[in-house]
Amino acid sequence: MALRHYELAYDRIHEHVLDRETGRWLSLVEYMGGADYGAVIEKKRVGLKLELESGELRYVCPVCEKAMMLASLPIRERNIFRFYFRHQDRNNSCTGERGLSAREICSRKFAQCKEGELHKRFKQWMEQSMRSDPSFSEIDTEKRWKDIDGLRWRQPDVQAMWRGHRIACEAQLSTTFLHVITERMQFYERNQGRLLWLFRDLDTQDFKLSEDDIFYSNNRNAFRLTPDTVALSEQHQRFALECVWYEPMDKGAYSEDVVRQQIVYFDELHFDVSAVGVPRTYFFDYDAAIQAQEQRRREEAEAEARATQEVRRIREEARDQALRQAFEALFVTYPRQWPRCRQEWAPLRVRFEQSGHPLPEFIDQLDGPLYLLMAAYSAKRGEVVGCKLNNFASLANNLFDHHKGALWVFSVMMRHYERSAEMRAHGDMAKWKGRKETYQRAWKAGDPAYAPDRRFDALLRFLFPEAPEDMWIDPADVLS
Repeated sequence: MALRHYELAYDRIHEHVLDRETGRWLSLVEYMGGADYGAVIEKKRVGLKLELESGELRYVCPVCEKAMMLASLPIRERNIFRFYFRHQDRNNSCTGERGLSAREICSRKFAQCKEGELHKRFKQWMEQSMRSDPSFSEIDTEKRWKDIDGLRWRQPDVQAMWRGHRIACEAQLSTTFLHVITERMQFYERNQGRLLWLFRDLDTQDFKLSEDDIFYSNNRNAFRLTPDTVALSEQHQRFALECVWYEPMDKGAYSEDVVRQQIVYFDELHFDVSAVGVPRTYFFDYDAAIQAQEQRRREEAEAEARATQEVRRIREEARDQALRQAFEALFVTYPRQWPRCRQEWAPLRVRFEQSGHPLPEFIDQLDGPLYLLMAAYSAKRGEVVGCKLNNFASLANNLFDHHKGALWVFSVMMRHYERSAEMRAHGDMAKWKGRKETYQRAWKAGDPAYAPDRRFDALLRFLFPEAPEDMWIDPADVLS
């Protein structure tokens, strides 16, 4: 024997019934509740009829508010029944929602929800909770709140004054169009009111879209009242609520939301306006938690970048220092060990090229930095290197006579390494004093014949990182 089952009728005139107990509009699917055929017959069809016979008018037409029943269409397959809503009175000419605009449907849903028994209980719980808390005053139910323009108004379920602030409480017990929610948000924000939404239940996985609209806009917090919270309010003389919120758990590279739920008190709540202009009431500051985690990630990323950069800097400095030492070790052997210099110069050039510091083809190239290096390394080492001259006086006179472009490097580095004693030990200082005055006057005057050779400043900066800043400045500016 084939088991019987049911389907929904295809062409249905009435899509919803109104549950007068809760004030909610129920679709046929919601009314059936996923029950099997036997449960539908027993509890939905026969049960509804028994309620009507006993005078209980719970499920009615949302438009005319007359009794509705669950009927079925006859079809050939006797094991299949297609159910639909229809008026108990077959002579009723009401066509339900057909012909009503979206705004008219919304208006009816809102009005009927407010007339439901559950909504009445919510308003009673709100008022009881507020009256238990001495910080609330001017408590009113279903009283008009006039707009600042004096023309429009809202009628919150319950309103009151709390510590100098006007509070509006609205019970979100049924599906509501988004424009209705945002209109209320804008109204209370415009009128400097604080808005508290109250939910039917706090199972976030079961939230409808309109409840998500409020929950996520409310910093991922939702509240409700129960007989238990009312009792707590009366016991502690503080307005108690049940709160559910999402808390972002830090997973290192990302956050994962977890659900938290507990009893909170109205004086523990925070009120502000979001970045998009939504007035919010919340217990846990989800946005602040996310921002703190993002800030931590930024700081950790920056610290990691700094550490990586420091490691890179240390490695580069070690590489550069090795290059400097290799260059100096080779240069001081010139020209005494010319064959060795010539042999080792080519591979050293390759290493310098890779580090971004090109060298001339030959160490003693006439248009290269030989005399600049000779002046700088001799001052650094305290002995004349890079040539066959015997002392600093001889080197100084040679540079003055033949390589004036290296005099500035020689002068700055000799002063930096304090080599005046070595200079005086070998040479005619009276003669050198005259020459010194000559080139200093030339520097002050900007004489091009004595101008420093700047072609190799980048190489000198690399080889002599300890050199004073004077070395890279115009002599006229230093001596003025």
